[in-house]
Amino acid sequence: MIRPSDIEDKEFKKVAVGYSPEEVDRFLDEICVDYEQLFRENREMKMKLNNMSNSNTSQMTAPVPKVQQQTAPIPAAPVLPQQTSQSIEKALAKTLTLAERVAEETKENARAAAAQITESAVAKAEEIIGSARTRAFELEQDIHRLESRYELMKTRVKLLLYAEIELLDKNEIISQKEANYQQGEEEFQNPQQS
Repeated sequence: MIRPSDIEDKEFKKVAVGYSPEEVDRFLDEICVDYEQLFRENREMKMKLNNMSNSNTSQMTAPVPKVQQQTAPIPAAPVLPQQTSQSIEKALAKTLTLAERVAEETKENARAAAAQITESAVAKAEEIIGSARTRAFELEQDIHRLESRYELMKTRVKLLLYAEIELLDKNEIISQKEANYQQGEEEFQNPQQS
């Protein structure tokens, strides 16, 4: 059986993560006081029980009254440990409930942060896609403009070349006519050679 002095003298290892040593010490002090009182009451009850059993044995009474006398004072002693264990259970239940609530809040905060990050990423992606589409449209317009300009220049060059060819052809015809004309004049001036 643990004695109150055992509770008082008990030392625990110190760790970086754990319960607050001050709170644990205060709680152990309370338990020690209650346990010491229960220990004393228990000892007194045993002494009373022994005295009664000795007096009953000397009077030769039946053992049934001993049991009745024994059961009558006993419920008073366990009340404090039950209350203490009940208060410990309540404290643990509250702590567990609080831990669950904190865990749920943490989950909700994480979900909200994830949703916000997702929304931000989607908005940024849409913005990037929109600017890319705008740039693609601008490039398509530039391509169409350049293609039109190319076709126009190609047509102009063709027309210019046709005009030059036509001019060359005209020059040839004129040159031939001039050559024929000069030959005709020479023949006219020198009719004797023919």
